Amino acid sequence: MPDKIKQKVLIVDDIKDNIKVLIDLLKPEYKTFFATNGEKALELAKNMIPDIILLDIVMPEMDGFEVCQKLKSNPITCDIPVIFISAKSNIGDEKKGLEVGAVDYITKPISPAIVKARVKNHLKLQEAMQELKRLYNTALDSNPMTGLPGNNSVAKQIKSALDTRENLSVIYSDLDNFKAYNDKYGFALGDQVIKFTCQVFQNVVAELNIKDAFIGHIGGDDFVLIVPSDLTQTVAEKIIHRFDQGVIKFYSSEDAETKCIQSVNRQGESETFPLMSISLAGVDLAQGVYKEYMEVNDVCATTKKIAKSMPGSSFFLNRRDATE
Repeated sequence: MPDKIKQKVLIVDDIKDNIKVLIDLLKPEYKTFFATNGEKALELAKNMIPDIILLDIVMPEMDGFEVCQKLKSNPITCDIPVIFISAKSNIGDEKKGLEVGAVDYITKPISPAIVKARVKNHLKLQEAMQELKRLYNTALDSNPMTGLPGNNSVAKQIKSALDTRENLSVIYSDLDNFKAYNDKYGFALGDQVIKFTCQVFQNVVAELNIKDAFIGHIGGDDFVLIVPSDLTQTVAEKIIHRFDQGVIKFYSSEDAETKCIQSVNRQGESETFPLMSISLAGVDLAQGVYKEYMEVNDVCATTKKIAKSMPGSSFFLNRRDATE
């Protein structure tokens, strides 16, 4: 497994010996950066977005209080936790430090164990806050029927995959003859079919132990999965197998036996329809062909049409590469 990416600590102090002490203390666990004045600290913070900032107060031109205020007033840096580390030990200074936005205040001379513990604790707290924010945003976007992330989350996940150029593929799914089923059996059972489809995806991902897989519910009977490219074919085959085996339970014994239903078409005329099947459109993001989410969205729609033109449950993978 790849090594965990080290979190970034920005140390701000006008005395280089103080900086060296903190770098030596934290470098084994964190990626350390430093600035010797407020202006440089603000520039670094904006460009590198550290995970935490250790900030001295007494510095020429711009003191630590002003630096902290500027950090907190900038939307790019406002969420970065700041810990003051200062020789100023009176309660008034500590109170002011917390009032301008710092999360903690440590007095010099420092205790190495205390500094390490507080940095670690505040980084953990920041991670927890970010996860809560992510979960909150996902909940706002989630589909009320399945609880899966919705359109906005799907777009963000695909954009992220394009930005990081990970070896991932999108699988866009759509149910065939679902409208005819709804028209005959009613929306309540139709909703159960959608929930069953969601469970199929979740069970396949669990069976293959794909820890970072993403499953999104665009709406209706349309779902999106994002999985490692080398598992795309396997995932699709298992989805088709599980769906075809399980969907039969949503039909009457008569319809299950004849493998078709009598329903109405879009013109309101009686017509015979096959049982529901699932069409899966795969788009490989690993080739570096696509730059924007809308490109992927358009190719998914085109590829889905090909998959739906094939008989029964089917999977079609678009393998367009950078040479095309």
